[in-house]
Amino acid sequence: MATERKFGSLRAKGPVAAIVACSVAVVGVAVTGAAKPMPGLDLVQTGHWIYNSALGSAFHIDGSGERPDAQVPVPGVEPGSRVAQGPTHGYVLPPSSVVEFGKSTLSVEKTTPSPANEWPVAVETQGGPYGVYRQAGVVIRLGNASARIEVGGRLGDPVATPDGRLWLHQIDNGLLCELGPDADRVLCPIAIPGKHKGSLALTPDGPVFVDSEDDTVRRISPAGLGDPVRLGVDLPETAVVAVNDVEGKLAILDRPGAKLHLVGPAAPPVSVPLPPGDYVGLASSGSVVALVDKGNRTLTTYDASGRKRDSRPVPGGAEHPPVRGQDSRVYVDGADGAHVLVVDPGGAVNDVAVTGDREPAENPTPVNPPSVKPGDTPETGTPPAPPGREPTGRPVPQPKPQPKSQAPVPASPPGAPRSVTATPGDASVSVKWGTAAANGAALTGYRISWQGGEKTVGGGVSATSITGLANGTAYTFTVSAINRAGTGPGASSGPVTPQASIKVPGAPVGLNVRIKTGDTDADVTWRPAAENGSPVTAYHVSWRRTDGSGAGSVRMAGSARAYLIEDIGITQSFTVTVIAENSAGRGKAATVTKQRGDEPSDRSITISRGADTTAVGCSPPACAFVHIVMSGFTPGKTLTISCHTDDGVHDSVTRPVGPDGKLAFDGFPQGTVGRTVWVSAESVQSTKLVWK
Repeated sequence: MATERKFGSLRAKGPVAAIVACSVAVVGVAVTGAAKPMPGLDLVQTGHWIYNSALGSAFHIDGSGERPDAQVPVPGVEPGSRVAQGPTHGYVLPPSSVVEFGKSTLSVEKTTPSPANEWPVAVETQGGPYGVYRQAGVVIRLGNASARIEVGGRLGDPVATPDGRLWLHQIDNGLLCELGPDADRVLCPIAIPGKHKGSLALTPDGPVFVDSEDDTVRRISPAGLGDPVRLGVDLPETAVVAVNDVEGKLAILDRPGAKLHLVGPAAPPVSVPLPPGDYVGLASSGSVVALVDKGNRTLTTYDASGRKRDSRPVPGGAEHPPVRGQDSRVYVDGADGAHVLVVDPGGAVNDVAVTGDREPAENPTPVNPPSVKPGDTPETGTPPAPPGREPTGRPVPQPKPQPKSQAPVPASPPGAPRSVTATPGDASVSVKWGTAAANGAALTGYRISWQGGEKTVGGGVSATSITGLANGTAYTFTVSAINRAGTGPGASSGPVTPQASIKVPGAPVGLNVRIKTGDTDADVTWRPAAENGSPVTAYHVSWRRTDGSGAGSVRMAGSARAYLIEDIGITQSFTVTVIAENSAGRGKAATVTKQRGDEPSDRSITISRGADTTAVGCSPPACAFVHIVMSGFTPGKTLTISCHTDDGVHDSVTRPVGPDGKLAFDGFPQGTVGRTVWVSAESVQSTKLVWK
């Protein structure tokens, strides 16, 4: 069977280096040529850009260097904003706006509103870069051919192929969508079977879909999804897959199980146990994979065989997932924007401090000269030597530089917290945020506010739970930092709606299939499945005979309780399956197999002479209708009823059966005395009548 194929069937046909792909977050690219000192930098298209909110500037990091080599002043942008670059321009991407700067001028050239108030995923690729707003289902193309593309519905992490083709996963609709380098709309030609959950990734053979529900991987091509290939590991639905392969292997993070899986075509899977932690993501350089543990604030690298290569603390906090640059290095931004950890292709980690030129204070405090007594030298305060002679017995004192006193920097209210997120629960929401810039005074607290409430927590806290909320109501949470100078600006989460705990529905109850011996239709009935927190929106009914023939399926409304399978017969056993579905997905199946009819058939047809008629070709007094009485047939079914005579089939009509399984009518006018007449339907034949 196709599902039993091994992962080796996707074995690479070319070198891993042929893949040039974008990460699920902002992807940097390496600087080519010799680096220039700040502030000038020509059209650099490699390396990595980072935004330092304390300095109010974007900095370019050369992965092979030890310090930034370019600085662009971009004041007033939210802390934690990521930076993407195209051939000639860079783009700072906070939730509220898109700030464009020139890479040759190193100055801001344009600011435009963001299409959605959320942190975007940035993808650097040919024809881009792109900003992908996953919750809003919107993609923006940045640069000269800028465009806003509506995809619709929530999106998973995107991937881009070397030719600049962007692939997107429509989570709610279970579709894979393609955006060409110059296209202004997406095509969604591929449906994921069963709307399964999973992730997109790139292998040397092209893009693939890793299905975390049935633990398989499928190739993606213009012809659709390829056959499922088993991964050989058990994945949770929340599995995170590195966009790029590691020496031809898929790198998969199992956060609940604290494992790193390395699944390749030529050897059994390798599962690496991980220390307990809060892992925010992983990325591959092509030869090593890097994981960021937010809980322990560490970056750890592993090679393709699962051996640990290096581990370093992330200065300033590990809020951001690692990203891969086109120079095959992985970059990890410190939460405060003051450091970047650079992973070289061999797995070694280098810490680059992000520092630059600060603007001088507007009103610097004057430096007072030291007081000097008459007769003292300014530097030493000792009497000078008499003219023309040197003091004996000791060296002449040398002048010592006096330290310049620094003007104290007055404290100001804190900056806005970074990366405010809200996760809904049952009548509750969990709110998390990144540390705000202190701005000269220790943080004393954070204020969390929402429609109808407010809560204050300590300055060292970065998460809290809000309870007592109304299920089904949308809330937006704003977090503001507090120090002795006041309260800083707020940063808001996206809207979230608490819901009662939602699980897939239970199996339909009391599934029953009845079919009369000799009949052809099966009457399927069931009672409602347990909703488990979300109303049942559909029932999926499917059936097939033992030999596989007569198979069919239908999707019924969530209010349905019965379905009639027509012409299934009982000449051999058949199986009926019913599955309930709600917003969390499809639940367990209820199944019944029928091997015989439930009772003898009581279907019958009787005929007699009916009302007289003067139909054409029928002469009185012999001319009359045939009166037909039928019982025991399937209620509501439309039957084909045929009239037979000694000369063959006389005529046929269709009539619906009544709700009691009965049908009576006059039809088939007859006028030939001595001719035998009878009626049939569904292999049931009436009594015969000699016409008089």
